[in-house]
Amino acid sequence: MAASIVKSIIASGIIALSALTPALAATTVNGGVIHFRGAIVEDPCVISPQHNQFALSCPHEGRVQTTQVSYGEALRGRNPYPDVATVSMKYINPEKTLAVVQVNYR
Repeated sequence: MAASIVKSIIASGIIALSALTPALAATTVNGGVIHFRGAIVEDPCVISPQHNQFALSCPHEGRVQTTQVSYGEALRGRNPYPDVATVSMKYINPEKTLAVVQVNYR
């Protein structure tokens, strides 16, 4: 008898908890404020695709520096501007006709 009462209480608790969980999970907040402190000191690099390579133009200390990076160099993770950014490339299809170039700024 006592065991069946305990099982009923536990079952009731599980049912109540499962009924409340979706309501709590669906609570959203519309709006908000994000505070940013700091400064963007230089523009991002510009990538200009060319035949079998791309031009990477990066502003650095008030001047734009441009270098040519071949696709092979980008695949190997060549770093033309180590103080500014790193460059990498990944093919996204087996035919190796589509790729993504990623520039990570420091």
